[in-house]
Amino acid sequence: MNMNSLLSVALQMTEGVFTALHTFGQSLNWNTHVHLSVTRGGLSKCKTTWKKVYFTKKKTMPMWRFSIVNLLRTAYKTGKLVIPHQYQNHITDLTSFNRFINPEYNKLWHVHFAKAQPSHHQNVDYLGRYLKRPPLSNSRLLHYDGKEVIFRYIDRKTGKQEKHTSTTFEFIERLIRHIPTKSFKMIRYYGFLSFRTRGKLLPTIYKLLDQTVEPVKKITYASLLKGFINTDPFECILCGSKMLLTGGRPKQRLSVIMKHHKALATMQLIKF
Repeated sequence: MNMNSLLSVALQMTEGVFTALHTFGQSLNWNTHVHLSVTRGGLSKCKTTWKKVYFTKKKTMPMWRFSIVNLLRTAYKTGKLVIPHQYQNHITDLTSFNRFINPEYNKLWHVHFAKAQPSHHQNVDYLGRYLKRPPLSNSRLLHYDGKEVIFRYIDRKTGKQEKHTSTTFEFIERLIRHIPTKSFKMIRYYGFLSFRTRGKLLPTIYKLLDQTVEPVKKITYASLLKGFINTDPFECILCGSKMLLTGGRPKQRLSVIMKHHKALATMQLIKF
């Protein structure tokens, strides 16, 4: 994606940009969308100063729309665009493709500008939820009895909370279609955050902004699991007391674990 089109006001600087691609909606439906974060400034062309920049939603929306439409048009011309099966009879050449894509210029594209949080820690938490957000959090699961799964979601059209009921296999089917193919990058970095330049440019940026990089804290298995799925592996599922790890045993074969899938899903005690 050509980020220069979107950030034309900042062509004389190197910004930091990252994007997170999501394929899911609240009800686990197929709803592809991009979360994009860009720095409100960048490193000057001569790499000696930090230049501030301001974006307006009114101007950004048509630029973003043009960039996406132009990207799709270029991909079609070069044969890199895969046309969905249901449209293959309608899009057969460049003329029919343009007839299909040009009306997008008359549509309002939804571009949401999230407000900055009061502290950088809150900003990091906010961004982190989008970077590694699963399609469905455990807190939204309401019921599972081995046959049916019920979870809650917010209907974007009404703004009301609804419940979705499906069989176990229907639920799994809705969930696994959002697993990306192997090696596909859901998160991409541009500008001074790109892997090619970050090692050279970030130290300069830290110095210009008078920022000190704190050493990375050691992340334990327990804290990682608690932060990801809000479950403490050392908390007793019966009384809530803190447990002490006294030892381990060789991992069980998947065929053995699968026999206990219901107990695992409902967090019941398992004895192998």
